[in-house]
Amino acid sequence: MTFFYQIVFLSIGWVFLPIHSNRNYNENDIAVLKEISVLRKLGIYISDIKIILESNNKVAALSKCKCLMELKLQKTKAQYNCIEHLITNYDIDKEIEYINDNVNDFFTIKEKLLQSFPGTYGMYLCIHFGQFLNEKIDSEEKENAYYNVVNFLDSVDTLNFSSELEEYLENCFSVMQKTDMVKMNNAMLNAVDNMDDYIENNKEILEEYIKIRTSDDYKLTSAYKMQQLIWDFQQSSGYYDIFLANLKILSFSYLEYTEKLQVANKVFLNKYPQTIYK
Repeated sequence: MTFFYQIVFLSIGWVFLPIHSNRNYNENDIAVLKEISVLRKLGIYISDIKIILESNNKVAALSKCKCLMELKLQKTKAQYNCIEHLITNYDIDKEIEYINDNVNDFFTIKEKLLQSFPGTYGMYLCIHFGQFLNEKIDSEEKENAYYNVVNFLDSVDTLNFSSELEEYLENCFSVMQKTDMVKMNNAMLNAVDNMDDYIENNKEILEEYIKIRTSDDYKLTSAYKMQQLIWDFQQSSGYYDIFLANLKILSFSYLEYTEKLQVANKVFLNKYPQTIYK
């Protein structure tokens, strides 16, 4: 039985679906149509539906869509509040200030962080970096930094992630919900604020982990291979010298965080010099 792509018009719009040439739908075809119909009625874009349909972890793929919806809801809520203010008091100058504070361009960066990286890895990056994206873009230097960050994130879409790395990034946070990611991120921030206490309170776990990570056997594992692939990507893509460098200009709070991170890293390496990356 030959297959071809026929444009199937549903109440949800136009979608491409491979069907049998005699137009007899089997149970799988019907199941796919139902799935597409439900997802479209939830406001999920066709491009995202394609990802969900092809994903081995539909929950993780949907979690990413949910996170994107939450960002859009935040922006819509701020716009709604601004309209409410104008109805009460049509003061344009006052609302310009409100818009600058609440309907800012950082929504774009958060959305791009979420969408540019495979799987729920993008969701984690959105949570981690998003916490620093709450300041005004009030200088030409910051405007340039903003566009450099946006252009970098746009270019990530054109990068050819290896299939192994893409699968790893899709699955590395797949079992975690957004609340779990927030907790993990907060734990990391607390560790950076006081590395001495963190080491003391987690000494046994850290030493066991370091023992595994520095062993010759670890270098034969897929986890080590993925670590190398991520390292290569970050070095070659501009992740450090474009993305992170411009974030430091764009966000003073992120700059402060990186300074604390350097201090914490020095404390950790003094305690465990065998972990220095080679």
